[in-house]
Amino acid sequence: MDLKKNIPTNFVVFGITGDLAAKKIIPALFHLFKKGLLSDMFKVIGYSHTDLNRSDFEQRIIKIVEPHISNDGERTQVKDFIDLFIYQKGSFENKNDYLSLVDILKKIDDSWGVCSNKLFYLAVSPKLYEDIFSHLSTSKLTKPCSAEEGWTRVIVEKPFGENQKTARRLEMLMGKLFKEVQIYRIDHYLAKEMLQNILMFRFSNNLFENNWNNNVIESINIQVLENIGVEERGVFYDHVGALRDVGQNHLLQMLALATMEYPESYKGESIRSKRGEVLQTLKPLSIAEIKTFSYRAQYNGYRKIKGVQENSQTETYFKIRGFFDNPRWVGVPFTLESGKRLGEAEKKITITFGHPMPCLCPTGPENYKNQIIFNLEPKENITIKFWAKKPGLTGEMEQRELEFDLRGKEDKRQYIEEYEKLLLDCIAGDQTLFLSTKELQAMWNFVDPIMKAWEKNIVPLKYYEPDSKAITALASFIDTKNAALTGKENKKIFLTKEIGVVGLGKMGANMCRHLLERGWKVVGYNRSEEETKKLSKFGLIPAYSLKDLVNNLSKSKIVWLMIPSGKAIDEIIFGKDGLVKLLAKGDTIIDGGNSFYEDSARRVKKLKKFGINFVDVGFSGGPGGARDGASLMVGGEKKIFETLEELFRNLSIPGGYGYFGKAGAGHFVKMIHNGIEYGMMQSLAEGFEILKKSNYKFNLKEIAEIYNHGSVIESRLVNWLINALQKSGNNLKGVKGDVDYTGEGEWTVKTAKRLKVPARIIEESFKFRVRSKKKPSFSGQVLSALRQEFGGHGYKKGK
Repeated sequence: MDLKKNIPTNFVVFGITGDLAAKKIIPALFHLFKKGLLSDMFKVIGYSHTDLNRSDFEQRIIKIVEPHISNDGERTQVKDFIDLFIYQKGSFENKNDYLSLVDILKKIDDSWGVCSNKLFYLAVSPKLYEDIFSHLSTSKLTKPCSAEEGWTRVIVEKPFGENQKTARRLEMLMGKLFKEVQIYRIDHYLAKEMLQNILMFRFSNNLFENNWNNNVIESINIQVLENIGVEERGVFYDHVGALRDVGQNHLLQMLALATMEYPESYKGESIRSKRGEVLQTLKPLSIAEIKTFSYRAQYNGYRKIKGVQENSQTETYFKIRGFFDNPRWVGVPFTLESGKRLGEAEKKITITFGHPMPCLCPTGPENYKNQIIFNLEPKENITIKFWAKKPGLTGEMEQRELEFDLRGKEDKRQYIEEYEKLLLDCIAGDQTLFLSTKELQAMWNFVDPIMKAWEKNIVPLKYYEPDSKAITALASFIDTKNAALTGKENKKIFLTKEIGVVGLGKMGANMCRHLLERGWKVVGYNRSEEETKKLSKFGLIPAYSLKDLVNNLSKSKIVWLMIPSGKAIDEIIFGKDGLVKLLAKGDTIIDGGNSFYEDSARRVKKLKKFGINFVDVGFSGGPGGARDGASLMVGGEKKIFETLEELFRNLSIPGGYGYFGKAGAGHFVKMIHNGIEYGMMQSLAEGFEILKKSNYKFNLKEIAEIYNHGSVIESRLVNWLINALQKSGNNLKGVKGDVDYTGEGEWTVKTAKRLKVPARIIEESFKFRVRSKKKPSFSGQVLSALRQEFGGHGYKKGK
């Protein structure tokens, strides 16, 4: 954008004599000036309480820009640069002093003969924000000349408030005085070249984005480890601390860029909206989780810094592990880690990919995983770590790296270039690299509970020697914590990854293999010993009786029943040698079969007498889902669900499990799911019978393929029909026309009648299956074929 063509701009800097102005704002303006990127009519009005005459102020600016002068030609530009500045002494709290700014801006506008744009930068302590905002409004300094000219904008620096409450109050005040398009909340990390590159790397290429989710990505780690200390910032830093200084803003914004959804464009509105959406799904940590998943420390010698309290509990280092609550990232932990005086600066985002299953990986420790690393320091590059064959005759593998270097270290102007970009965008009206209200609220929502817990010393402050990364090793235990936390007393409940599975048919066997590949100890029992022995080669511990199964499980036993509904379940639980006689108080039985929900509600009451927990799980997805990730609908006590949540997360597809209420709720939801499935399958079957009997010689497989590419009825059901037609031809030769059925459809119809809900389509689809026993048809063939494809139920060959 050619800013020289802009309407002239007055840039008012509150706190012009402060550290921020000296280190970032004025140097950034000088670089923009040297590049000719400022308007020909551009003025900087510096406002501060410091008593300075013009000469003192000019000398101050000369001292600031001196390190940024590269040659004699630039030195000659300094005088013209200084001429852009006007200094005004005034109090931030006294509203009358703002009237002097009104006079200055009016004189400038009169000399230019036009109403200028006005940009107000609050380079001051956040505690002064409220006074400045109020006085800017009452003095009408922020009132535009008209709708067509003289815009006004306000720039605020982090931290945006001290906590969620003060941030909300500040946002409410700004919302009353200014429109959102006028407010520019600076997080200078967003202007870093490498972070801007994340968006292009992800969304302008088609290399990784389709696998940028919890199907493939195992963890996300964000580090901002600094070599510098607090130095002269003791008064400010001791009030803020590391978490508020960089965690609440920089690190969470880095996380947002790494995890946001695909934006409609690179325009500010779209980017900010997507960042806000993903940040709103951050899961606030409970007290118990904060104890387990957070760590804080202070470097020795920090308390001797001027302005720091002698008994300060302020952290200079922290590490936090968190989680998302959205389908794309559920189950993927992220860690945020930052601190000062940690040796060589190291700032990066590390995306770690899980092993493929089965993994044709080098045998060895856990670090044999692919990674993408966005490095900000000490180098600016993108590194991709992968495995390749090592030259030679052995077939041995070795880790290799692809690197893209953004630029050399000597080409970077730390902080200054970020502020150049941000100031240009403020003038141009581009809010892409500035925080929105939605983002700010979401970030405080995650950080605030942690800060409150730390203030109560729930996580004791540790100490570390400066200029060493030893503390990062001490905090590394957080990376391996694997806990589900619940309970009114916020006790830590660690889920032992072991389970007993009763019923090793197609569903149970595939579920066992799925869990084994995710690091679970699985003990399996089946009436047929042959099926049990088959699975032992995959790591399953075979059991040849219920007693044997229970004895192979440690304390807090979990037993999953994957058997048909009905009397068999009651026999296994309550029979002569049933589980109630083998399990202890506090153990858990999970019924993952297709049981009637009223039976589940009855069973939980009986098991309560024994102190045994009962959970009912509607399991959808068939054998394929059991093998690769299912859809789970859970009922039972919520605290038991929360304890077992990692199990459900491991068994389901991303975002594919949910808790629906007390015992029976899971099977009720699954029952309705199956009733809906009856109706959907029936309409598909009837439609294809009409196609087959028409006067046209249709190729049904080709029609199904077209239906399944972008049409409204595109679905897994249509895909399964394609598979069946591929195997059995246009006439579904060999597939019988009478359809088997289980209880869920009938249960749904009966339940609908009891609740007085019309369910004509589901009822008719159920009756069709009953009638098909006497009147087979092509519709029946379609239904039988679909049942075989997704459920593996099997069908008899037609005559």
